[in-house]
Amino acid sequence: MAVRPIVNLKINFCWSVALTDDPVHDAAAEAATRFREELLGRGWPDACRVAELAGLSPEQEGAAQVTENRRTGALLGVWSAPEHRFVYPDFQFNRSGALRTHVAELLGVLPANKDDQGGWRRAFWLYSPHSLLEGQTPADVFANASIRVIEVAREEFLGDPDAAW
Repeated sequence: MAVRPIVNLKINFCWSVALTDDPVHDAAAEAATRFREELLGRGWPDACRVAELAGLSPEQEGAAQVTENRRTGALLGVWSAPEHRFVYPDFQFNRSGALRTHVAELLGVLPANKDDQGGWRRAFWLYSPHSLLEGQTPADVFANASIRVIEVAREEFLGDPDAAW
């Protein structure tokens, strides 16, 4: 009896780029890509740098603690595909690099979607102008009014969906 190789090939053309003829969808995807690149251009620190700024060993133990904080929701990390690692948006840290108060509380209010394990939906919300913050971004306001940003997030994500009616 001859053994024949079994080939099971499944190609997913939509893995990284949605194929569509919809110019609105294409434009939105391009805008999101540009915004992501703009945010990554801010030079956000990686786990080793965050550990170093926090006074932890920047080597394995400190970086592991930062990673654990990201996994448990104490820190927001966003996936940087060009760097092949998570980086940590700057709104979370004061000028000396210490973690700001109320970061975990804010992250607990923002939706954590299983389909957004890279953290970008949260980052887009944080770094986009918001009408309830007089057009400022939640990330910019957080440094001086963290409770206000948390209130806005609660109103948007946990509020009564029928209240606007």
